[in-house]
Amino acid sequence: MLQHCQRNLVLLVAVFLFAAVQPALAQSAMGRILGTIQDASGAVIPHVTVNIINLQTDIRASVTSNERGDYISLPLSVGIYRVEAQMTGFKRAIRSGITLEVQQNARVDLLLEVGELAEQVEVAADAPLLETTSSALGRVVDNRRILALPLNTRNVYALVTLTPGIAGSIGDRFDGMNWSAY
Repeated sequence: MLQHCQRNLVLLVAVFLFAAVQPALAQSAMGRILGTIQDASGAVIPHVTVNIINLQTDIRASVTSNERGDYISLPLSVGIYRVEAQMTGFKRAIRSGITLEVQQNARVDLLLEVGELAEQVEVAADAPLLETTSSALGRVVDNRRILALPLNTRNVYALVTLTPGIAGSIGDRFDGMNWSAY
């Protein structure tokens, strides 16, 4: 009987630990690039090869647009990217200077113009700052800002208050942190 209770206790602890770790697994230091491929008339183009290149590491990913002309990358590390779309009968479309940050879904819609693959249309611009594909809150605080901020408590969690829509406090001895998003 005692052995049966110990086994149940171990099982209960394992389930509790799994449940506690689940939210942590949802947080990621990755992002995605997604978008729609269209022609000049606004019609979507399916089965277009989309190459996504990290300009800092030269790591490349390739995806194909679906029947609705939509594509979405696998999770990508943060960095600066170039997105290229190509299909026979169309000019290659290139969009560069896309800065991907933590938990961002950068929307990069591409327009393919009729022409030869040897021709290309290149747009150099950043991805839009407005997040339209996810309700997740994420914020990157760069090193320059961290060094310039007066962190009286020297607690890194105080940086959370820099994110719009976040309110909270840290206990006197860092023993109680309360945060809420609104």
